[in-house]
Amino acid sequence: MEIDDAPSQAQTRRERLRAAIWDTRDKSPEERALVRKVDWWLLSYACTAYFIKSLDQSNTSNAYVSGMEEALGMKGNDLNLLTTYWNIGYIVGQIPSQLLTTRIRPSVWLPALELLWSVFVISLAGAKDVKTIFVLRFFIGLFEASAYPGIITLLGNWYTPQELGKRSAIFQASSSAANMFSGYLQAGLYSGMDGRAGLAAWQWLFVFDGILGIPIALYGFWAIPDAPTTARNRWLHPLETKRAAQRMEAVGRAPARRLTARVLVDIFRSWPVWLFSAVFIAHVCGLRIYSYFNVWLKATGRYSVEQINVIPSAGYGLQIIFTLLYAWTSDYLKVRWVVIVFACVPAIIGTSILSVWPEHNTAAMIAAWLLTYIETGAGILFTSWVNETCGFSAEHRIIVIGVMEAVSFTFNAWVPLLAYNTAQEPHFKVGYQIAAMFFAVELLLTLVIAAVEKRWPAHQLGRKREESALV
Repeated sequence: MEIDDAPSQAQTRRERLRAAIWDTRDKSPEERALVRKVDWWLLSYACTAYFIKSLDQSNTSNAYVSGMEEALGMKGNDLNLLTTYWNIGYIVGQIPSQLLTTRIRPSVWLPALELLWSVFVISLAGAKDVKTIFVLRFFIGLFEASAYPGIITLLGNWYTPQELGKRSAIFQASSSAANMFSGYLQAGLYSGMDGRAGLAAWQWLFVFDGILGIPIALYGFWAIPDAPTTARNRWLHPLETKRAAQRMEAVGRAPARRLTARVLVDIFRSWPVWLFSAVFIAHVCGLRIYSYFNVWLKATGRYSVEQINVIPSAGYGLQIIFTLLYAWTSDYLKVRWVVIVFACVPAIIGTSILSVWPEHNTAAMIAAWLLTYIETGAGILFTSWVNETCGFSAEHRIIVIGVMEAVSFTFNAWVPLLAYNTAQEPHFKVGYQIAAMFFAVELLLTLVIAAVEKRWPAHQLGRKREESALV
């Protein structure tokens, strides 16, 4: 029996490993065809839409070190304020946008906002002073508020737990790819487009970004499938739509219902909204540190403008690699929290080195900066974790994701003003220590959530409250 059983166990491990890397091999031909269609349409839209949004966020920092600072007379904390005004718009739009997706089809709402977003991004190129940039960044954040939580919710509507982690990781990796591409794009524009049509290279950066957003928005009107129980699209047959709904029912993923005051009270009485929001605050605020890598590169005086834009791409490359590794590993282990804890460790090491500030050791400084990028992929594991923990209620998933995004960016709007005052660049003594603290808090809260979920599973709390309401 031992001899016969060994190959069976090895085969099981190989099957799990294959499923963790990609999961269509063990499905029926019909289900495989369905998942491939969803991958082709929904995932392609999700990645391209998030790519272009992330490109804009990275472009702001790259434009700052490539001429915008001097052209607009920016000084003091203006770089942080650019992000702060964007954050304010993003915060204001988060929860209302998530609530509106329960009333307006996402296939209409998300692309419509993306069209408005594109127009305002292009308008950045025409700004004559920093105040105009502040106003435009607010509206860009407002129109972008629907993108990340809306797409994360859509992915949770269509993918099972076995499928969700790696698809979410690909979605997240598109952001890292955008950040990597932005550096090369700015370097190319600086050498080839600076002064063309009376526009500086940093202005062309925003024009290019906004123009790319328009066809992606138009594609979204076609590609977004809403939810399996309410799907209106041109690429799924009715039988496939029914099969998609059955898949979600089989894994306990409830369809959307009417959002009532009772449901809202239930959501805010449960632990997921509070604990996931707290840990996501730590995650988002900690990650802010690596956006100052190019500021440090510029301050050293050793690198050209092109090099300042290109060198951080190594960090974004690490993000892509580790984001995918985190997803594959967590899908293989069938647990999220272990991988998140592991991801926090390199970031804590990197921020600890920056806190010590070995400024004359260039290799140590660059290694420290690069280590801060590695934790990024853990963020998508949190949202996958929420989709799975709150799978018993679509309204819980929608609201919890919206709240955790909104509150985390609320902190991200003001914490950098204190921690990363650009008048102190590039040595933010308090900022580096605060970043290390955030990553440590993230690690500890992840352990807390894992323990709480084991003791009080969210779906059981929801079931008990439903039973008490019937009585």
